[in-house]
Amino acid sequence: MSQIYDMLGINIDKIKNKKKQKEKKSKQELNFLKENDNLFSLPTSSKTINFSNKNVSIWRLVNFRNKCRKDDLILKKWKKIGYKNDKGDKGQIADRSDRSAFDENKVEDDYTFERFNKKINVIKYTDELYEKEIKNMNPKWTKEETDYLFKLCEKYECHFVIVHDVYDGKYKRTIEEIKDRFYSVSKKVIEDLFDQKIKLEEAKSVKNNSDILKLKETKAKHPLVKFNYNIEADIERKNLIHKTYTVSKKDVMLEEMTMENIKKFENKIKQEMKKASDMKKLKKKFELTTEEIVPINKLPEDDKEEKYIYSARHFFQKLKIDISYFDKVDTYLKDNEIDKPTIYTENICFLYGILRTDVAILLNLRKKIEKLKQEREYWKSQLMSLEEEHLKKKNKA
Repeated sequence: MSQIYDMLGINIDKIKNKKKQKEKKSKQELNFLKENDNLFSLPTSSKTINFSNKNVSIWRLVNFRNKCRKDDLILKKWKKIGYKNDKGDKGQIADRSDRSAFDENKVEDDYTFERFNKKINVIKYTDELYEKEIKNMNPKWTKEETDYLFKLCEKYECHFVIVHDVYDGKYKRTIEEIKDRFYSVSKKVIEDLFDQKIKLEEAKSVKNNSDILKLKETKAKHPLVKFNYNIEADIERKNLIHKTYTVSKKDVMLEEMTMENIKKFENKIKQEMKKASDMKKLKKKFELTTEEIVPINKLPEDDKEEKYIYSARHFFQKLKIDISYFDKVDTYLKDNEIDKPTIYTENICFLYGILRTDVAILLNLRKKIEKLKQEREYWKSQLMSLEEEHLKKKNKA
């Protein structure tokens, strides 16, 4: 890079000095701001917004009629009719005479919130269907009362609380009975309508008619067919809610006490479980592992075959001791200056095998004693710590 600067005739030192000066200035400014906390706020400069380019909207009071109402009430609302700076075809601003074309006495029938006025279409049944299907469903209900119920449901849009409140007292019906009757009859009517449509499609005798399958699917998916009103569950639900709201203070206190006792017992059980797991861990800690224990197996029984000389390999294969544990036994025998037998006769091999098993037992016992000593030391330290805590508590008291 230095060669390029030389060719261009640029001095590198000047560039470096400029960078250093800039860094020094920025550091000085920061230090000045840190030292002077009580600096007065400077006014911020911002661009002024020009509203002259934007169009100004014109609003007028408009008469409107709501179709949802049956009394033909005329109300007023504010409506945007145009913009002040609207331009015509020739690019000129629109005249006031064009704006005055708006008729203030005109009544609009189009109301934007009409779509939110949802009405429930109550299902209606015929006299024939009632006699065939609905009459035998519940003999406690008459046609006169069923008609009366459906008229009220249509009038009050299936608000069953209002229907029950307005319901004639001579019938003595609960809200659950009213619901059950309405839903069961509606379900039967819907099923009958779908069955009639399916029969008409079947009468056409068209092979693989997809319309029949579609009708069956829509029938199964219809909410009145898919779901059933469970009167018993509804009564039980209301009784439970009633109980929760009519509980006395004593009952609340008892419930809280029982909950506290349950939590205490749960904590005690957890503590006992933890103690048991800790004791298991301690036992595992001070127990001999399978790797530390030298396996001791029974000595081989005498073979029926005739034998005069035993080899060590043959004997130890019969003894079934793992070769990895031989070193431990051999090192102990070497330390105690017990050599291997020179001649392997039957009696010598038998006695040598007994000796090796005894050595294995001895090694296991030693390890067990070491573990027990460790356990004793552990419990001693625990006892000491408990005694110290007890003394501290006594001194504080």
